[in-house]
Amino acid sequence: MRQTVVIALSLLCIGLPGGGLTQGRSAPTTYVVKKGDTLLTMADALKPPGATLNQMGLALVRANQATFQSRSTLQLPSGTKLTVPPEAVVMGTDPATAETEFSKIWRGDQHYRAALALEKSRDQFYAFVSYVEAAKLGHGRAQLRLAQLYDSDLSGFVRHDLQESAQWYEKARVNQVQFRTQGGRSESADGSMSP
Repeated sequence: MRQTVVIALSLLCIGLPGGGLTQGRSAPTTYVVKKGDTLLTMADALKPPGATLNQMGLALVRANQATFQSRSTLQLPSGTKLTVPPEAVVMGTDPATAETEFSKIWRGDQHYRAALALEKSRDQFYAFVSYVEAAKLGHGRAQLRLAQLYDSDLSGFVRHDLQESAQWYEKARVNQVQFRTQGGRSESADGSMSP
């Protein structure tokens, strides 16, 4: 008898607003990255009903552009706070467009990681090609690295071209990448300087 009452009350509570996991509960507005989280695992955990993984992943990147562009990969350190976009924003991009745009982000990150490894192994030709591919896909860190290479490549592989360097620096700034100026100060996306 006692079990029946407990089960009945539990079922009643689930049916009430705020009693279940999805009913009456608003989506979190921030998410703190846990150890082992990747963009895909976070998107899967945070996506609203009916949204695709690509829609949520793209919305997360767009809502936290400065955070993702400041990293060399799409895996963020534990403790990083992310803004979780509302359902309307997530669903505002149709699934086909989200798949195309999210694929560009993913491919850009893969090219950038390859470029870092190639540059470390001193294969400047293929590193440069990979940076260019990543930068064309909108990867801000790759755009910054190209700007640096055109500005002052110490290996002598990339010809010095201040105009090309300035264009890549501007693209990196538009993508909210922070970088150090020659004076050692950090420049942010809005053009403001900090020590």
